[in-house]
Amino acid sequence: MKGLRHFFLLYLFLFIACSSSPKRIMLVSDSSNVAYSQLEEANNSIIAGKYSRAYNLLSSGYNLALSVDNTDLLCKILLSGIVYKISSPEKSSLPQGSDSVSPAESESFLLQHKESLLSQAKKLAGRSESKKLLSDLCAVYDVRIRLENEKLAENGRIDSGKKNDWLSVLDDVQPGVSKESYYHAYLYRTKGDVCMAGGDYSLAQDYYAEAAKIHTKERYLLEIGLDWYCLARACSLGGKKSEALSAIQTALKYDKDAENSLGIASDYLACSKILLKGNPSEEDKKLSAELALWSEKILRAGGLLETFSGVAE
Repeated sequence: MKGLRHFFLLYLFLFIACSSSPKRIMLVSDSSNVAYSQLEEANNSIIAGKYSRAYNLLSSGYNLALSVDNTDLLCKILLSGIVYKISSPEKSSLPQGSDSVSPAESESFLLQHKESLLSQAKKLAGRSESKKLLSDLCAVYDVRIRLENEKLAENGRIDSGKKNDWLSVLDDVQPGVSKESYYHAYLYRTKGDVCMAGGDYSLAQDYYAEAAKIHTKERYLLEIGLDWYCLARACSLGGKKSEALSAIQTALKYDKDAENSLGIASDYLACSKILLKGNPSEEDKKLSAELALWSEKILRAGGLLETFSGVAE
């Protein structure tokens, strides 16, 4: 009887030990997590003007996402690829220092045209369980491509008809896009850029301010500086000199916080140009020259002078 009791206790112990052991993992996301991290870092690198780094990160992230057939992530990487194509001075070629890229990166998806990247993103959206969200995101980047192409053809301007049509498209997809804060803010910035190209500087200010609110709330530090830079430009072109100077100082604050050399240099150069608006005093003219020189020094120190495309007034 005593032996039976011991057997029962041993059986009970083994049962409890086995039943409380960790369950086997039914979802592995190691590759996807790395690719997501590379995507976010690539987006930051684009804003900071580190195009070679962005190229390599996007190329690597794409291959990782493809290797595990993560369609949602592939779609988002393709969309960031569009931003890279628009922003990078290399556009359709390997980045500077391409001797150091791997064979996989030398065959990168980024060598394709931005329209091709959008087409692939739309196909992936159709295969995804998040079809509505990703399709809405594709619509935002479609507007971005059309805007950039139109600006190149028409010296940076669009007519009111296109402006209203594209804003309508963005309004339609905004409820879906608003579910992801990063892309919601990007939608607002795109609206601002559309209004800028259409000459509606006051409305552009409102949209850039909304983008800045979202980025600030979600702590997208590099993005905040760009929002305020865009807002300053809208104020400047709208004839609001004092508001423009205030906005560019806010941009400079956030770009310094982010240690974004390209942003800091751009802010100083923009401030230099804003100071010359209207009827500048001799003091303003002197300060403007000093800030322009300081901007160039920052670019040289950061190794960014060759990739710097300048600042619009």
